Amino acid sequence: MGRPALELADSAAEAAPSAGPRLQAFLRGQQAHGAALVGDKALAFARLHETEAALSKADNRRDAVGGYDRAAYEFHVASVLYALHDVTGSIEALQASNRARPSVERQGNAHANGLLAQRQLEIGHLEAACVTWGAFLDDYERLSSARADEHFAIMRKRIRPFLGNSKARDLNERAGNLARQKVAA
Repeated sequence: MGRPALELADSAAEAAPSAGPRLQAFLRGQQAHGAALVGDKALAFARLHETEAALSKADNRRDAVGGYDRAAYEFHVASVLYALHDVTGSIEALQASNRARPSVERQGNAHANGLLAQRQLEIGHLEAACVTWGAFLDDYERLSSARADEHFAIMRKRIRPFLGNSKARDLNERAGNLARQKVAA
């Protein structure tokens, strides 16, 4: 998975040598993630540095909905750190991404919170994961998205072993109610 991802990211970057700073930042971020997936820590961090440098050259105007911005950069940092087995660092970067992302970007929020909650649970922070999954559900109930549906299914599966905890039980109950509402709609 890692080698093809890196090769595709490198090919895309080579095909767009005169792209604007936001696209350059996005492409370098993809290269950073690809490098991390193959375990090349030095290249991954070098590409992240290039990503941040390109983003710093972009103006404050967003070129399009979903344009590369600070939230996207922090998400790339989180992806790189997670691929390099730094789960705690990845959590911190996802939290920074969430702080930088406009609240109206429900799909981005849902995806980031779905990953964040999984990683919080991975390091044993059950109640923090429940809070994050609660935020995920706030966005999920207003979305129609295959990726969000995947996060929903993962949440339901991963929370089951913890139903002895009141926060997990409350989250599971809310998710069940939401699932029934979505089926009825």
